[in-house]
Amino acid sequence: MGEIFTSLQGEGPLLGRRQVFVRLSGCSLRCSYCDTGAFLRRTESCRLETAPGSRMFIDLRNPLSVDLVIECVKLHAAPEVHSVSITGGEPLEQPEFAEILAGEMKSLGMRVYLETNGFSCDLFSRIAEHIDVAAIDVKLPGTVRCSRDQSDRLIENELACLRRSSEMGIHTIAKVVVLQETGERDLERICREMPSVDAIVIQPATGQCMSELKLLALHSIASRHLGADRAMVIPQMHKALGMM
Repeated sequence: MGEIFTSLQGEGPLLGRRQVFVRLSGCSLRCSYCDTGAFLRRTESCRLETAPGSRMFIDLRNPLSVDLVIECVKLHAAPEVHSVSITGGEPLEQPEFAEILAGEMKSLGMRVYLETNGFSCDLFSRIAEHIDVAAIDVKLPGTVRCSRDQSDRLIENELACLRRSSEMGIHTIAKVVVLQETGERDLERICREMPSVDAIVIQPATGQCMSELKLLALHSIASRHLGADRAMVIPQMHKALGMM
């Protein structure tokens, strides 16, 4: 476990909703735009925010039990909380823990929002029944340090996760981070193969300047394949506001 805190969702169509974030540590991917590098590997302790929005933390020694994590989440529970975000790192790299945690939170009446890179559809399927909202990354070629074959397998799994999520009636968000060098053909290929989703978010990588013309062109591709009402360009607003 990496950290537990309250903030506002800074990405995608649920932008601005208040959430309790439960960040699991550990991720095997190495994305060029990663903004949670401190949690790529398992951490010795978990930071717990002592009060919502205080940015005052205490350290809890890992590993934390599911029961303890639930008690920590309860400290941040409030009527204005939209959902609990299970994020990372990568939650699917701790599938048993994530599955039990999501199930327990669901049984307590909390909405569960899963943020995942979707590297394994089999692991995603284990937790899917407990999820209300799934934000699933689709990593375009060149954004992850891996071979082309590995990139193709990753994309296949991500698209399969999106398909599975949509079929189960989960509110499904596809997130595609784009770089200055992102080619329109790469996005075209992804959108052509993507199942119907509730939203596709084109997210410019934080810190990179992109022309409005390029963003409009990418938006047009997503709109053409998935519908203009589902395609959107949204940067990381929590970064712009200096929030966690």
